[in-house]
Amino acid sequence: MVPLVQVNLWLHGLEESYELPVSKKMIWENSLGIGMGSNVYGSTIEYVFSFKQPIPFLKSELKYLYNLNKRANNGKNIKYNSANYVGLQTKYSFGHAKYYDFNKTLLAEVHWGLQRSLGGKFLFDTHVGLGYIKDFDTKYDVISPTFGVVFGYKLF
Repeated sequence: MVPLVQVNLWLHGLEESYELPVSKKMIWENSLGIGMGSNVYGSTIEYVFSFKQPIPFLKSELKYLYNLNKRANNGKNIKYNSANYVGLQTKYSFGHAKYYDFNKTLLAEVHWGLQRSLGGKFLFDTHVGLGYIKDFDTKYDVISPTFGVVFGYKLF
């Protein structure tokens, strides 16, 4: 496993992230980005993207790469931490006071995913899971399925 600094483009926006190995099978990824705003009203979550007003966010994720050794033993590519994983993630979106659709929200989720090198310095990551989102402006919260697709480029 290697530390990675990368730029990611995904469903929620654009981010810069740092993957830090914390053990032989665990990675701690921290990100800073801009992208979608969100809000919770009743039992529904709404995501809104505005090119004129992207919302800043912070994200932190702990990934347990459970099949890294098996991939290596089978001669499969493990470059850039390519493996299947179970992850715990939190994401705080800062919102925007002038827009109702852009509230301060916190998402905590558990998910299953996979990360693969696409050749060169390009990476692919996808995950599905279950999350809890709390809206600090409306005071609502909800449990919801989660899904992510990320394309990354390794800077160094």
